[in-house]
Amino acid sequence: MSLYNDIRVKTVLFISWTALIFNVNAFSAQQLFPFQRFTFAPNNVCTNPNSFYSTKTVNGTLQHLEFTMRNVPGEGDCIFLAVALAASTSLGLGGNNAFLRAVKDEAREVVAQILSAEGTLHIEGQRIVRAIDLLRSAAKNEQLDNEQYLQMLRNGTLQGGGTELTVLSNVLRRPISVYELVWDEDKLGGHIPESCEVKCVGTFGDIFIDPLLDIPNHVILSGIQEGAYSWHIHILIVGAGGGEKHACSLLPKTCC
Repeated sequence: MSLYNDIRVKTVLFISWTALIFNVNAFSAQQLFPFQRFTFAPNNVCTNPNSFYSTKTVNGTLQHLEFTMRNVPGEGDCIFLAVALAASTSLGLGGNNAFLRAVKDEAREVVAQILSAEGTLHIEGQRIVRAIDLLRSAAKNEQLDNEQYLQMLRNGTLQGGGTELTVLSNVLRRPISVYELVWDEDKLGGHIPESCEVKCVGTFGDIFIDPLLDIPNHVILSGIQEGAYSWHIHILIVGAGGGEKHACSLLPKTCC
């Protein structure tokens, strides 16, 4: 799938009519091929590489996250399917393809309703945007009017991107982080590593903090089931060839 025609995840924030844009920059030609060489089990869990990791500094502290990656069908709905899978897994549910396909149409309708409603949405930090302004910006980016955008969103013609992730993070009241592969084909020499690095390129809804973090020794945060009960939703965007992008779910090995 493509995340907008220019292959970017982006959302627009109207604060003093200034745009804030999260970009997932276009992948190089070398980065278009790794995902096509990955190996998956029948349940769509990636087995080679069998793990993914991200390292970043948060408030002066080095944070290391490890994930299992699970693929979703590439049918033009992968953003909605990947978010639905991550959300269902966070509840301890598996989320098979039939379930995900049933949910994605309702998710599209919910996003359309929110974008056409009165009120504001949270974007990042303390910044908010009017839903109608977000809709106008998204429609303009696709060279559509508002009603055309909503119609295409509802009927599945429009593939999701930053606008839809913004709304979904507000509906779920959870942060949604977007990642890309860190890949050096020359260094790897065609080899698929067992563990693959990913880089966070943006987070929607970072204000939505897990309320359980302030409860000492809470059982949900104890790691009783790998990949389950994570508050934070993590989405990996990969090159799928032909200038297309595809979204997958990154499921944390520990709650985060």
